[in-house]
Amino acid sequence: MEKFLKRSKNSASKENVIDIGNINSGSESDIGFEKIRTRKMSSEAWAFFEKTKDGKHAKCRVCSQTYKTSGNTSNLFDHLKRAHPTFRELLKPANTIKPFLKNVETYANTSERKQAIDSALMGMIASDVQPFSIVNDKGFQKFIKCLDPRYELPSRNTLQNVHMANLHKKIKDKLQDILNEVDYCSITTDCWTSRANEGYLTVTCHFITNEFTLRSAVLSTKKLLVATNHGSDNIASSLRAVFNEWGIMEKVVCVVTDNDSTMIKACELLQKRHLPCYAHTINLLVQDCLNQTFIKENVLAKCKRIVTFFKSSTIAYQKFKDIQATVKPYSLLQEVPTRWNSAYRMIERILLTNDFISTVLLATSKAPSPLTADEIDFLKDLKEILSPFENATVQTSLSSSVSVSLIIPLTCGLFQSLQELKGKMKTPEGLQACLFLIERIKKRLFPYEDRTATRLGTLLDPRFKKEGFRSVFNADQASKVLENEMAAICKGHSSTVEPSTSRSMNNEPQQPLLNFMKSKIANKVRTSRVDAIVYTRQYFENENAPTESDSLEYWRYNANDMSSLKICATRYLCIPATSTESERMFSKAGLIISERRTCLKSKNVDILLFLNKNDWITQ
Repeated sequence: MEKFLKRSKNSASKENVIDIGNINSGSESDIGFEKIRTRKMSSEAWAFFEKTKDGKHAKCRVCSQTYKTSGNTSNLFDHLKRAHPTFRELLKPANTIKPFLKNVETYANTSERKQAIDSALMGMIASDVQPFSIVNDKGFQKFIKCLDPRYELPSRNTLQNVHMANLHKKIKDKLQDILNEVDYCSITTDCWTSRANEGYLTVTCHFITNEFTLRSAVLSTKKLLVATNHGSDNIASSLRAVFNEWGIMEKVVCVVTDNDSTMIKACELLQKRHLPCYAHTINLLVQDCLNQTFIKENVLAKCKRIVTFFKSSTIAYQKFKDIQATVKPYSLLQEVPTRWNSAYRMIERILLTNDFISTVLLATSKAPSPLTADEIDFLKDLKEILSPFENATVQTSLSSSVSVSLIIPLTCGLFQSLQELKGKMKTPEGLQACLFLIERIKKRLFPYEDRTATRLGTLLDPRFKKEGFRSVFNADQASKVLENEMAAICKGHSSTVEPSTSRSMNNEPQQPLLNFMKSKIANKVRTSRVDAIVYTRQYFENENAPTESDSLEYWRYNANDMSSLKICATRYLCIPATSTESERMFSKAGLIISERRTCLKSKNVDILLFLNKNDWITQ
């Protein structure tokens, strides 16, 4: 070995040593692992061939096959590729572990390790919205090989047609079992158009489990039954097909959608109670205010021009960031016409950075004029009166907690807040906007107090009960509706009174003169209506739960002797206040139907959204 390492550079450069003994197992004994010396700069093929005496043919050193050649080695390489496919491996240096890694035995398709990694890979693609083509990315392949050399990535088609289908069936079966155990559920739905210009109808389901945990799941994201018809009949038929597929037609208590008349008509055709999305109603209310001329064409238009100037000028925007002299400078936000809270956030950010904005605008040529002191005061007034609507939108859009019970109390809070803000407005325009919003609340939000779903939702929330209502009359009317609901539930169960836990009269000393009472007591039956009145009165007289507590915690651990009330709670507290769950699927679908996968089939879009949203089932 030492002599070999001490060979001169000249001798090393003149020749290469290649062991071809392992090329072909059928000819190893004939060759005897001979060492072949090749000339520097010659074709690699001559390491495996030698010329015959006539110089017109070449003989394979491995299998003795002879080929005609005039210096060109293409036909020689063809022979090596066909007869000796491993010849290139012998030309590579042997001072790495790559040959060892390549010879490592991979996991069998039936091994638990292989199946576990395949399942985790499919779960990552679904939850992180990755394309199936990720398995073809060289960087990802190297990363996987580094983690586990024995794992072989499945092909794109296998991942999509086998593993995705298996995971979808597994989660769908589990969700079906859960829904079979549920007595009541509510639905949110909406239509949207993908980047590929295809229309979809998303349906989400919301329910309370036997452990009093609020859950939501995506049931379907499919095209309408008739893709060219967006009428109420077609929407109703499409929804009915989804309900029947999951077996929840009789369990649906309420359908929450936006205020579109088509959706409202579809619910009427399905004979299902409809609840307008509270966030969408607030959006319409505030948009009515922001579209007033004294706001839209004056201060709001000027704010948009300022933001547009900074967004379109890299120099001005850089000056704006530099002048803030902070590691994380604020950026400006532009209004989105379809979302009122984008205007609120734009105003909020401008007020926060107005000094920096004015400094840059005054020092820049052809820049819009800065906001005046009066305009700043008006923006401050707008921020004050819009802030309660922002808080109400955020609170009712949460999917992890009960929200339907918040609608009536938050409406009362919005109305009360604006009444108090009237006297605090610094500008006439601010007062005008405040008065306008008060009137719009009366028109758009007060009717929620007349709806059964929101009424009973508020009563059944131990944080609010009757105290959450604006009107005492509405609270009393809602209480009567609740009694009727409970009476119907009690009527469906046994109407006889449970045995008393007190000592039986048989254990008392005999009183012959009172024997006439025994028959009356034995025939005494409490009606379901009486039980409903007793239970509701007992519930309302109990102390309200803290406003920051979880309303489902109360029903999970309390009121064990008021089973009919608990049933009503599972029926109405599962209703969401908004349809934001179905709308959130729009943005998630925008990630799935990306530029890398615009040709994704609608069936796969449905499955991927289903897996992405319902991953909690496998946890």
